[in-house]
Amino acid sequence: MKKRALMFITLAGITASVCWGQLNTGQKVADFQTLASLYAKQYAPAQWKIQAFNYSLFKISSWVTQVQQTTNDLDFYQLMAEYVASLNDAHSVYINPSNFEADLGFSCDIYDGKVLIDYIDRSILPATKYPFQIGDQVMMVDSQTTDELIQSQSQFFSDANPRSTSRDAADLIPFRIQAYDPKAEAVGATATVVIQRQKGNLETYMIPWQKSGTPLSQIGPSQFPQIAGKHSRMAPMKNTPTGKPNIRQSLLYLQNMRLPVKKLILNFDALPPVFKLPQGFVQRLGNGADYFYSGTYKSGSKTIGYIRIPDFEASGDYFFVSDAEDQFDTEITYMQQNTDGLVVDVMRNPGGFGCYAEDLVSRLVTHPFHDLTGQIRPTIYDVQAYQAAVDEAILEEAPTWQIQVLKSQTNSVTKAYQQGGLTGALPLCGYSSTRQPNTDSHGKQAVYGKPILLLTDEFSASAADIFAAMFQDAKAGKTFGWRTMGAGGAVIDGNVAGYYSEGTASVTNTLITRQAPIVSADYPTAPFIENIGVAPDIQNDYMTKSNLLNGGKDFVSAFTTAILGMIGK
Repeated sequence: MKKRALMFITLAGITASVCWGQLNTGQKVADFQTLASLYAKQYAPAQWKIQAFNYSLFKISSWVTQVQQTTNDLDFYQLMAEYVASLNDAHSVYINPSNFEADLGFSCDIYDGKVLIDYIDRSILPATKYPFQIGDQVMMVDSQTTDELIQSQSQFFSDANPRSTSRDAADLIPFRIQAYDPKAEAVGATATVVIQRQKGNLETYMIPWQKSGTPLSQIGPSQFPQIAGKHSRMAPMKNTPTGKPNIRQSLLYLQNMRLPVKKLILNFDALPPVFKLPQGFVQRLGNGADYFYSGTYKSGSKTIGYIRIPDFEASGDYFFVSDAEDQFDTEITYMQQNTDGLVVDVMRNPGGFGCYAEDLVSRLVTHPFHDLTGQIRPTIYDVQAYQAAVDEAILEEAPTWQIQVLKSQTNSVTKAYQQGGLTGALPLCGYSSTRQPNTDSHGKQAVYGKPILLLTDEFSASAADIFAAMFQDAKAGKTFGWRTMGAGGAVIDGNVAGYYSEGTASVTNTLITRQAPIVSADYPTAPFIENIGVAPDIQNDYMTKSNLLNGGKDFVSAFTTAILGMIGK
């Protein structure tokens, strides 16, 4: 499947650099301090990063010194990106004010520890002139090794854990994005690419860069601030997840649990899975405007159901969440009646609405479970939003207990704001930290009650991280695959990160908490998803050359064996 899609709005055919002047030192320092102040005020995982990495975002003297020493705008932009990347947070990204992109017409990723080609656009790279194939190894681009290129790209962002970050950086070897990488505009007309074919021979190709957008080399000085964008949390708060008015409507921004930038890996946020399902698979959903990809297949005497959740966006609009949940309910009813076990796939899922993820978990659990809770780093807006929820509850004559819960939560948020710290763990979707299983219109449980296997990988992110955590904490089944990304919070996008330089940044303003502390080898024991992610019950690595070349046959065989074992028990 072709995976290339422009990540930012581009102006095709425009290649002249925008070049007006240089920011002066005072302007650069002012903008860096604006960026640092944004995180100092709003960033929820600040103390966790000190605990996990011994890194404090509040210590900026060395950063300011580096900013003062920069001699051009692009070096300054690089430092801005590096400061945010140092947080090791997939939700927090600095975006340069550029829409320039350059594409070599193929993509690559890390398989068995090597950077292998996994897609080729033959409309750009015809096989007669560029005979390399999927599975061949990229060795060098413009005299830089792939290890050097991965290290270089990894300066500008973090995906919360090293494996996700390295894979993301590998994907950017043949696809340069100046919004990430300030110096992406320096690519030439062509790239010299050294490829090792699968027979072992090295071949060198001159491949043209396909360019779009306007390269940015200098932003230019300004006498007065220039507003780059609007900082507003109100944008996503049009409707509740069901499209109906709700007394918690003012708090809907706390559901924004999605990666701020789409990743380039194969089938990321795509309806079909990255692997081929077994021969005899009977597809049910996955065409046109479906929200899910689903179907069944036979293995011996058993019938196995499969549902892929590509994201938790529901078409990116709260209006459609109820439609998506209705479609999921139909599939769950069918699977309960016609299968012996169910495989649910949230691999390569960028997240979306946190409470929508919780709603879907409630269709897979037969007993009460720990729902979506998080610690908030409040701003005055959060205090106002919670008070607005109380006022709305009173106006709508909500039950007294709901009003009291909202008042208690408002007090917690207000106190944390006054003290400049975090709240305790608050329920972000309802009124308690316990969620009941889904029921139908007659009050009867409407869930899948047979064995369930959940597929995850290192690009199961944000709301997908949270979905996997709730599923695992509820002991609803087993998880299979690789540790999730570890993007564990709600995110505020499009924050002004300096009026002179016109960049923007996304900020993690909550820290999602699990039912109990998680013990891991890589991080301190803590009840967080951030960085820690969700470790699978059954570890199996999809990222092998064999899976790449055989449509994931090994991976599919392994998870089929796993679900059959669960059915047998």
